[in-house]
Amino acid sequence: MAARKRTAPPKPAPCEPCKGTGQITETVYAGRGARRRRIAEQEATCLDCLGTGVALEVSL
Repeated sequence: MAARKRTAPPKPAPCEPCKGTGQITETVYAGRGARRRRIAEQEATCLDCLGTGVALEVSL
């Protein structure tokens, strides 16, 4: 009898907002009201995948 072929488990889907990197870019603003302006961009941990880069499966 032939040996069974084992298939590798499917790879998890990458997270969409961070594209699998685990990092996203956030814009930093300063000022109030009409004078509010963009001053910088900074790296932040993706809150959808918690920095893993893999989309979390959510069952509702």
